[in-house]
Amino acid sequence: MFDYAWTSFNGSNKIFRQSVKLENNRIHECQKPIKLYRWILQNYAKPNDIIFDSHVGSASSLIACHEEGFKYIACELDEDYYKDSCNRLETHLSQLKLF
Repeated sequence: MFDYAWTSFNGSNKIFRQSVKLENNRIHECQKPIKLYRWILQNYAKPNDIIFDSHVGSASSLIACHEEGFKYIACELDEDYYKDSCNRLETHLSQLKLF
């Protein structure tokens, strides 16, 4: 499995590879890995950017924003996905970090 990451920025396109087995708590059929969003933020976002996700789905992007220290705004039209993504994000935010 891979996601093809394309931008309108100058430069080459990238392929992001990750085993599907690494994220087994899928709540959305198009769920992207948190690791992919973290890579995008690390490589393309600037400090103090506010990230907008217009189709939040499973909240992978929001978890990545939290992990990378970005503020975010998101919306989701589907009520079930909205509830599931809120639960997933809250579960992640409630976890204690040792390091």
